[in-house]
Amino acid sequence: MGTWNTAIDGNDTFLDIYQDFFDLYNQGKDPIEVSKQIVKDYKESFDDYDDRNNSLFGLALAQWETKSLDPILYKQVKEIIEAGSDLEAWEGSDIKYLEKRKAALDKFLIKISTEKEKPKRRAKPKFDFTTLELVKLAAPDHKKSFEASEHYINGAYSQTGSAIYWGPGNGGSIFYFEGRGKFISARWIDSQTLEITYDRDIIFTKKDDTFFYNGDQGKIIYLPK
Repeated sequence: MGTWNTAIDGNDTFLDIYQDFFDLYNQGKDPIEVSKQIVKDYKESFDDYDDRNNSLFGLALAQWETKSLDPILYKQVKEIIEAGSDLEAWEGSDIKYLEKRKAALDKFLIKISTEKEKPKRRAKPKFDFTTLELVKLAAPDHKKSFEASEHYINGAYSQTGSAIYWGPGNGGSIFYFEGRGKFISARWIDSQTLEITYDRDIIFTKKDDTFFYNGDQGKIIYLPK
């Protein structure tokens, strides 16, 4: 059963279901549809003798907190607690553990038996933008530099992009493509000519052939490898 302690949320199954419910709920999805997805994703847990009760408890609390508690689910949880069937999984445990578990179950039932005044607020989605530098190369005139990097949002690869910068906040993008780990390299032939070497299977979503800023103009040469 993977139990940690006698608390209603003191086990892996409960926490996994509860957390996954709110991961979807916080994305703006309807709690009823989220419940259907949870039941589908955790079918084995809901069907398993050892995991079933904690699965139902985790889903019930999540539904209660979002004011979407299914009456059928509530009835199932109520019958489990009042019949003492959940305590059967603790058979052989010290009497003190049984008493603590029973107290936790009784408190949980009282809690979900009274409708929550307001649904739990959705947490704002995490947005963490990071980059992995691939190329950083100053031009011979030392007025500008070329940079290319992989972009990640919340740890997931998004795209690979590049830009020429003439100082902090001054510059513009040169190319974009999708393809993590693709080869990309560059060299300045002179201060007005940038040569880009790249994997020939790259498909660019943006590919500029020139650059310009405040009178500084040049060209970009692309060489597939």
